Amino acid sequence: RISSRINQRPSESVVKQKTTVMYRSLVVLVITFAVTSVNALVPTTRRAFVSAGAVVASGAAAPAFAGTPVTGAKAPDFDLPNSRGEGTTSLKTLTSNGKWTVLYFYPGAFTSGCTLEARGFQRDIDLYRKLGAQIVGVSVDAPEKNAQFCTAEGLDFYMLSDKNGHVSKEYGSAISIPGFGTFSNRQTYIIDPKGNLRWVFTDVESRIARHSQEVLDKLTELTA
Repeated sequence: RISSRINQRPSESVVKQKTTVMYRSLVVLVITFAVTSVNALVPTTRRAFVSAGAVVASGAAAPAFAGTPVTGAKAPDFDLPNSRGEGTTSLKTLTSNGKWTVLYFYPGAFTSGCTLEARGFQRDIDLYRKLGAQIVGVSVDAPEKNAQFCTAEGLDFYMLSDKNGHVSKEYGSAISIPGFGTFSNRQTYIIDPKGNLRWVFTDVESRIARHSQEVLDKLTELTA
């Protein structure tokens, strides 16, 4: 009987695998709770103002909120590893083709919210192309994980790896969780072909399902 019970005990690899899955699930829950809590603390008027883009019709720079880059001015520069295995991609590279760039930050690949958001962008990819725009995601995930995510979801756009969250901080899109590190908050930025930041969407967490459509609506307005 003792021998039978010993043989029924799960192997060390199985235990390790289950522990890893449980840890990742906990991390996702903590990130989601933290992002939601932070956005809830931001005054409604501020969220609405920033989400609306805060860009004046004349094209002049709009006032910036704490941590958020000034719209109408040059977008913060970056040069990050991409998920295509082609080295790094910089803002200069993205704007050199004359396209608008939808740069969206997300907490982590394969999480439910990030998967839903990516699928929305993929669903509308042809509409973005008609507007002369390209989509690029940014998270702290490793290039390999982002590549797996793009392949699993059949995405026709790629992701950039902001390993230590430095670029996320430059864009006012970083959130630090004690014990877990720094992650990218769910925010989206529209950058014109000249590298100017034209629109900022914050509090995307509360409207993930319709986010791609609101980005398309704003791009249509900006490119008219």
